[in-house]
Amino acid sequence: MSCCVVCGFEVDPDRAEFLEDRKKPVKCMPCSGERPNVVFLEYGHKTAGSVVVVGTDPEQIRLARRAYKRER
Repeated sequence: MSCCVVCGFEVDPDRAEFLEDRKKPVKCMPCSGERPNVVFLEYGHKTAGSVVVVGTDPEQIRLARRAYKRER
C-alpha cells in the first residue's frame, strides 16, 4: 500500500495508481494542493448537452458563470 509523501498516511490504492500513472507524487486528499475544475453543461441544441471545463482561474470562472446565467 502506498503512503502519502507529505504526511505518511496510507493512500487509497486506486488514487495511488492514478497518480503514479500520471507521474505525480502520491498525496492524500487533505495534503493535495489541487483544486477541482469548474464544469458547465452547454446546450447548443435541444438535446445532449456538452461539457465545458473552465478550470480554476477565478476570472475565467466569473466570465463563464456570467455567460451561463445569461444563456438561461
